[in-house]
Amino acid sequence: MSERLHLFGIRHHGPGSAHSLARALDRLDPAMVLIEGPPEADAVAHLAASQRTEPPVALLVHARDRPGLASFYPLAEFSPEWVALRWALARDRPTRFIDLPATHGLALRAAEEDAVAAPTPGRDGDPLRDLATLAGYGDVEAWWNSLIEEATHPETLFAAVEMAMTAVRERADAQADAASDEMVREARREAHMRLAIRSGLDGCEGPLAVVTGAWHVPALRRQVPMKDDRALLKGLPKIEVAATWTPWTDPRLARASGYGAGVVSPGWYRHLWSALEGPAGLDRRAMAVGWQSGVAALLRAEGLATSTASVIEAVRLAESLAALRGRAAPGLDELNEASLATLCEGDDTPLRLIEARLVIGARVGSVDEAAPLMPLLADLARQQKKLRLKPEATMSEIGLDLRSEAGLAKSALLHRLLLIEVPWGRLTDAGGSRGTFRERWRLAWEPELAVALAEALRWGTTIEDAAAEAAVERAASQTEAATLAELVRATLLADLPRAAERCIDRLQAVAARSGDVSGLMRAAPPLADTLRYGEARTIPETPLRRLVETMVTEICVGLTFACRQLDEAGAAAMLTAAAGLDRALLSADWRRALAGLIDDGAVAARLRGFATRKLYDAGDSLGENAIQTTAPRLSRALSPSVAPGEAAGWLEGFLDDAGRLLLHDRPLLGLLDDWVRRLDTTDLETLLPQLRRAFSGLDGTERRRLLSAAVGRREIDAATAVAIAEDDQAFRVALPLLQTLLGLTA
Repeated sequence: MSERLHLFGIRHHGPGSAHSLARALDRLDPAMVLIEGPPEADAVAHLAASQRTEPPVALLVHARDRPGLASFYPLAEFSPEWVALRWALARDRPTRFIDLPATHGLALRAAEEDAVAAPTPGRDGDPLRDLATLAGYGDVEAWWNSLIEEATHPETLFAAVEMAMTAVRERADAQADAASDEMVREARREAHMRLAIRSGLDGCEGPLAVVTGAWHVPALRRQVPMKDDRALLKGLPKIEVAATWTPWTDPRLARASGYGAGVVSPGWYRHLWSALEGPAGLDRRAMAVGWQSGVAALLRAEGLATSTASVIEAVRLAESLAALRGRAAPGLDELNEASLATLCEGDDTPLRLIEARLVIGARVGSVDEAAPLMPLLADLARQQKKLRLKPEATMSEIGLDLRSEAGLAKSALLHRLLLIEVPWGRLTDAGGSRGTFRERWRLAWEPELAVALAEALRWGTTIEDAAAEAAVERAASQTEAATLAELVRATLLADLPRAAERCIDRLQAVAARSGDVSGLMRAAPPLADTLRYGEARTIPETPLRRLVETMVTEICVGLTFACRQLDEAGAAAMLTAAAGLDRALLSADWRRALAGLIDDGAVAARLRGFATRKLYDAGDSLGENAIQTTAPRLSRALSPSVAPGEAAGWLEGFLDDAGRLLLHDRPLLGLLDDWVRRLDTTDLETLLPQLRRAFSGLDGTERRRLLSAAVGRREIDAATAVAIAEDDQAFRVALPLLQTLLGLTA
């Protein structure tokens, strides 16, 4: 190719690469700059020059008519592509993006997703690993950082990078399968970039700068006939796309977020970039001092004592570690190790905070208001305007009347946003009274929510479509009944009846073959409550009722087996689930299932006591005399032959939430009173914690009323109770213990 062509092989999001590129562009002063990226972004590239566009940001290219089909191209201030773009815009030089157009890339991805074909193997691992190993580094990231990103470089840097990449790529290409999906995609991209370079050379008279990933440089330098490149791109499918900018965040620049071209340490790279671009150039000692000072400031803000002397010692230790390892200056590894030893006193917990807040970072970008709105943000803006819900950074609270059309629409929007992980609003009265037709929300708009909206494009281009698809996608991969029930509930609250039906179908399938009776017991109550109390929204009542009936049948059939051989924690969890289900169901089948627990010795005592109590509550409805059937059960369970621990467990299950009931159920109070009278002092002291726990939910007035009832089995005040006690020597002896039991002052 022409001598006017200058290829700059860079690493995406590399501060050293970006710094060297900026100096190289100043020296070359190219007539045109070509950058790896989607050509559709040319239309919005000029917005990068706006003072209101602050990285990290991302170029977003999305299909207009296919929900969720989109690609993001994140950029930080230390990304070489961003530096090249800003350089060209500041000097009014033409700039173009030259990667394979997204109109083809997204169409090919759509075809691959539709075909669901098994991928063919491409290259094996990271081809740079051998170079890192030869240089004595354990991983490629540390090697590249030390060699390129954490150092200043002579003018020959890019030539040296190209030479190394040429050798590495020749070996990697020889070992790879040229027919693999990965290799075919890469060949198409590089063919388009070569054609764009030819067009750029024809379109300018001076030097042409091409900024691309270092891996592509050997392929772009290669002399390939134009007809071959065109043949490789002929007949590619197309899809209509649009491009815009969207805010991004440091955590989403990080590799840990799943971003393929991400870096391990965006926050550290920003610190390097500031040092490299400082007025005095790179001062390695100042860079280490600045970093450790930032660490100390963070720890102090978290309430941890950090002295200036410790900061000085941390810098010295980092420099010593670098010298021992033959490095010109401390890198991130040395600084982290020094921070751990001196500032964190060997504790990993503060170090994890440092990694999250400083190494990765927490910055959120912003974009110029002139940028076209991405589909979900545009849809949200339309609904916010229609519903008069203004996004504000300050916290505000709103109350919604779900009986009004406007209140119902606002509620549905906020619930749909929760489904796509955009928590603009938080429900403050969640779990309130059943059957209510009011909601209270706390609203606060944060910049991160725009990023979350951009990421939610994978589910759809409207809030409604995205929320429905997100719910259905989660349901398809979920195997826990309780979680699926929460999804069903969420889709009903979001007024997504079709998605609710699909989630119901999934829960129906899981419930039909689930052996997790406890999970089904946790899942059924909210659905049963929905059927019992109704919703302001339209609900698919028939499939929901069928689902609840199926779940209850599965629970009743498997209850006895599920309650056997449980340890204390398992019995407590089962008791909680059973109590929740009992409040939601008034089912004869459920009562009969509970009856099967009472005399089963393999069932935990707490559960047998709970079942006895619930059958006592339902005695009349089952055609039984509650007192006559319960008294012998209580006597057997609490007889002297039963171990105190087991008796205590049975009693705790029997008294579950019974304290307030005893105020109104005198026969039950008499039954327990007669049993307590027969206990000796030792047994009573053993059972005292369980007895006190049973009455913990009563307030002071209710406890005094219960004391009065226990004294006279009739309504009298506390003073009368004490007077009666004084006339009864035996009761006067027992009164302090009874007051202790009820939590009253003796």
